[in-house]
Amino acid sequence: MSDSSQTWCMVPTEPASDCATQGPTAVDKSNAETMTALTNVANEGEKDETYYWDTVKFSVQGISFKVPRYQFVIGSTYFAQKLESTKLSDNNGDEVSIALEGATASEFRVLLKLLFPIHTTSTTLKFTKEEWLVILELSTLWDFHEFRKLAQDHLESQLDDPIERIVLGRAAYIPRWVLDGYETLVTRSECISEQESERIGHLTTVRLYILRHEQCLDPEIFASRFGEEIHALEQRERDHMSAEERRREEEKRLEEEKQRHDREEKERIEEEKARAEHEEKERREREEMERREREEQERLAAEQKERQEDGKRRKAEEAQIEEEQIAEEIWRKAEEERLEQERVAEKRKREEEEERRRKEEDRLQKEADERIYKKEALRLEEERIARELADLAKQEEEAAQRKAEETRIEQERFEEERAEEEEEDDYGYGLFD
Repeated sequence: MSDSSQTWCMVPTEPASDCATQGPTAVDKSNAETMTALTNVANEGEKDETYYWDTVKFSVQGISFKVPRYQFVIGSTYFAQKLESTKLSDNNGDEVSIALEGATASEFRVLLKLLFPIHTTSTTLKFTKEEWLVILELSTLWDFHEFRKLAQDHLESQLDDPIERIVLGRAAYIPRWVLDGYETLVTRSECISEQESERIGHLTTVRLYILRHEQCLDPEIFASRFGEEIHALEQRERDHMSAEERRREEEKRLEEEKQRHDREEKERIEEEKARAEHEEKERREREEMERREREEQERLAAEQKERQEDGKRRKAEEAQIEEEQIAEEIWRKAEEERLEQERVAEKRKREEEEERRRKEEDRLQKEADERIYKKEALRLEEERIARELADLAKQEEEAAQRKAEETRIEQERFEEERAEEEEEDDYGYGLFD
């Protein structure tokens, strides 16, 4: 794996004839004579073990790239497996292009710029932030673990926006960037905007506002609130660790395990010491308890003796008290019998009074009911008479109406007969004329 601080000059080892026979050679012109003097004598036509590289052709967005395959094989497990399992030439011996997905041609050039620096007088290669982002993306995609670590180191100081750190941390599986971004959003004075919430997710925004409200800055609390996400990122991050990072991670794990073991051993020793102190304390407490029990037994024996003497005195007093109680009991029974007789007499008196009051209420109620009944009967009788009078008046009115109608009919009949007679008279007079 090449480092960006190295200066490489890609020169052909022989006059240009076939690109497949060319290989890059590191040349420092100022030390060319020294390097020549240090070179071991080799047989003519012998291939160098380090600087005799095969080439490989890639096709990205229809653009062909032909580069040494060595850096791809030693730097990326993805390309090591892909180039080993892919046929690199056809039946005619021509190289076959390997199509690469997930990158544009310009992005692939940025990665090649890091893999195969073009000749320059600068002692270090310069990459922009955008180029380091491309290197981080492609090194993560194609398992260039060392380049991925190099891109992280260069971008660490360039990612000032917490939203960008969160988004890139999620995309490139870098949990510490995600946690740093979360902490910055919680501690900064500005609120999270709607656009920022859209980028990091509304659920994440709600959790950050809760931490902001609780004024919680404990990293362990942050890790627990976003434990599932951080655990998944850590799992993916381990898949993209270089051998050196894996070694350091293992050393860290062993050191933590050793510290945990030392801590547990210390806690065990302290627990045994505390248990021994507790047992010693219990032994002393038992001895003290036994001494107190002996003293208590002696005190109880003395009290027992004193109680026996007091028992004799109490028996005499109890006999006297019993006699007094018997006399008092006789008086109390007599008094209770007298009070009971008074209560019975009082109860009988109240019952008799209640019976007289009830009979008087029944009599008054009966009289009231009789008055109501008579009044109701009188009212019904008056209503009957009124109805009969009304019926009689109605009958008289109807008889008068019938009589008037008969008179009118009789009058009309009389007038009609009279008219007929007059007509007959007039008819007779006409005949005589």
